[in-house]
Amino acid sequence: MRQIFSIGKVIQIRTDPCTVKRLAFVETEEHIRHVVEMLNWLYPEVNETVHRATELHDIGKKIYLQRPFAFNRQRGYNPLNYENLINDFYQQGNVRGELTATNATKRYLAFLEQGENIKCYPIRQNPQEENSPIVSARYWPTPPFGHHAASVQREDLRGVPDTDLDYIHSLIQLHHNFQVDKLVPTAAQHGEGIIEDLYHLMTADGEGSRWAEYLVQKLEGGEEQPQGKFGFSEFAIEPTTEPTEISRDGCHVQGQVILKAMHCPDLGKLELTVDYYVTDCDFNPDKYLLKKKKGKRKK
Repeated sequence: MRQIFSIGKVIQIRTDPCTVKRLAFVETEEHIRHVVEMLNWLYPEVNETVHRATELHDIGKKIYLQRPFAFNRQRGYNPLNYENLINDFYQQGNVRGELTATNATKRYLAFLEQGENIKCYPIRQNPQEENSPIVSARYWPTPPFGHHAASVQREDLRGVPDTDLDYIHSLIQLHHNFQVDKLVPTAAQHGEGIIEDLYHLMTADGEGSRWAEYLVQKLEGGEEQPQGKFGFSEFAIEPTTEPTEISRDGCHVQGQVILKAMHCPDLGKLELTVDYYVTDCDFNPDKYLLKKKKGKRKK
């Protein structure tokens, strides 16, 4: 049983084009589970090395947290240190203290109010006029973790055979950085097969993330209602029905969506279950643009 709830994905639930009143949080290990299920479904012949890389691909979200988020000024023991976090991820060693989903989300909202940890990008009726009415707004909240892929070190990867360590480390570090200047030397070192393996990991990651967000948006009834046709990969994945809510206990929600791959019907269907937590918030342009103006005056 895990003791530390680590935020792996934050989904904004809109009430209108300008306002976000609710956030949904998917835990890091829960997101990894979605990605592993996608990998097994879409690429059933994938080798064990890619499978292990997928199980570890977002470990950085767990163990490399932003210091202002991880540091707790309150008295008492703070569980968000490297040793605790990595032991909790692997379920090995001692973990002192705990961080529940409720406390983690409260801590994150407090973190967003520090400095400029959330940015508002307004879209105005007349983009050329600074005081033109705002017709919509987008928000960029700083994640609680840092550069989670690039930060991962070889010694963070427990249980990986020495023969596969460099290969898996490269897959993890590159799964958010599909750039030629990174891929060419990696392929020269490991062989061109790593490019296909990286593509498989990135596809599973993208599809797992998108379909979890699709389910959350549908069940939470926000203004943004995705149609379920993302065109993300060659599989052309679509839902067979609307997502269903399995349970809702306070802020804790579990739902399910059944997916099919239109271009690969032989794959059958995937029943993707998503476990997430919701909390109220208040993202609005007046609040964050006013805060930004006050910050400029202080300078």
